[in-house]
Amino acid sequence: MVLKKKILVSAYVLGISAIGLTDRAGAEDLSTVYQMAMTENPNISLAEEQVSEGVASQVNAFMGYLPQVSATFDREWVKQRIDRSDNTVFALGKGNFDNRQRTFQLQQHIFDFETIMDIVASDMGRMRLKKSLETAKLDVGYQTIEAYLSTLAAADDARLAQIEHASMAERKVDIDTRQKQGLATSYESDLVAARLAEAEARVVATRTSYQRAFAQLQRRVGSLPASLATLAHNVELPKLAETDVDHWLEAALKSSPRVRAMDYSIDERKAALAADVGQALPTFDFIFTDTRRDSGGSLFGGGSLTHEGVAMLRLNVPLFNPGGRGYEALETRSQVDQARYQRAIYLRELRETVTGTINELVNGPDRIKALVKGVETHRRIVDAVKIKFDAGQSTVLDVLDEDEDLFAMERQALAAIYSHLLNYALIHQVTGTLDDAQIASINQLLDPNLPMITASTDFATYSHDTMPISVQ
Repeated sequence: MVLKKKILVSAYVLGISAIGLTDRAGAEDLSTVYQMAMTENPNISLAEEQVSEGVASQVNAFMGYLPQVSATFDREWVKQRIDRSDNTVFALGKGNFDNRQRTFQLQQHIFDFETIMDIVASDMGRMRLKKSLETAKLDVGYQTIEAYLSTLAAADDARLAQIEHASMAERKVDIDTRQKQGLATSYESDLVAARLAEAEARVVATRTSYQRAFAQLQRRVGSLPASLATLAHNVELPKLAETDVDHWLEAALKSSPRVRAMDYSIDERKAALAADVGQALPTFDFIFTDTRRDSGGSLFGGGSLTHEGVAMLRLNVPLFNPGGRGYEALETRSQVDQARYQRAIYLRELRETVTGTINELVNGPDRIKALVKGVETHRRIVDAVKIKFDAGQSTVLDVLDEDEDLFAMERQALAAIYSHLLNYALIHQVTGTLDDAQIASINQLLDPNLPMITASTDFATYSHDTMPISVQ
């Protein structure tokens, strides 16, 4: 099923303009911030180092099957004393002697099943770490998109709070004037004052949330972007060509590096299990030693200089407790099952995430249209209630309640639009299909030529000009 609804949305959602925020030049769009995150985020650097470790581990595993060559050099200082001997050759008395020996040894595995499976396990481990690196890049990419859009949403929320505060301030001036003229009571003045206090608190809270959003973006990116480009005046929300859940689950099984990493993890532990079983299997080695010994003599006879070469085939058959490590296969077999269960658990979570995200992407446009229509309706209601209030046909509480409903619906519409963009990124992230094309599809919704936002933007100086949202 294809999303057929074409939705055009104003970046200054529900009539919020960005005039007066900052200069236009030098705005950083999503693609720029994304590239910053890809080069500066330590999670990616950590994953890259883990891949390097995996490569080194594989090399070491291969080295386990290469010849083991060693050379030993011994020197002995021997002190002897013979007090009595029936052998007339032996010399009675004391003597000190200096002996030297050099031994060269080469040992080559002919068959060692444990070493062979260690090589297989190391290769699976290397592939698992490579997929983990791809997963880290996907996670950083999505987190960057999330942080960027969350910052824009926080800016819109802060601007909306400022508009609401200005509206409540106007209500307060109006009601105070009416009270002086005897047209309003102190109770009505207190109602407006209470709503104004709430609006002031919301301004402070949204300003704090905005600063926190920039801090989160900096944590994802690594450095604080100088400025951020905002959404264009009118944009077409990205849509999916396919909305079947099974289609996306199949794509995840093929493309998701997280799923592939779990597959390699299972294979790695299977190979480790086979290696542990190999501890109890016979090994067959070729051993060659070359020994040169220079004996300084002894009380038992004269010194000598000998040179000996020995070639040997060794068959080692473990009988009990090989290597003194017990039977580690009993532990590794459980680790294989754990890896399988972890994959099964994640696939269930994946189905839940994909199903929920697809449903939101399918239904989101209709919800946005309904919210926008509700905003437009509430604006007309607010205007009508103001007229009735001026004519004495409604109370100030009616005006305040309609104002509150209007701003609440505007916030819902803002949240729905940003949620739709995040869900679009999320479905590609969890299925392993988030790439430059998706980044570009969201990035093209931004207009760097429009007024941009910075970490130090002061929304108190924001101009309250409005621009209606359009939905087609």
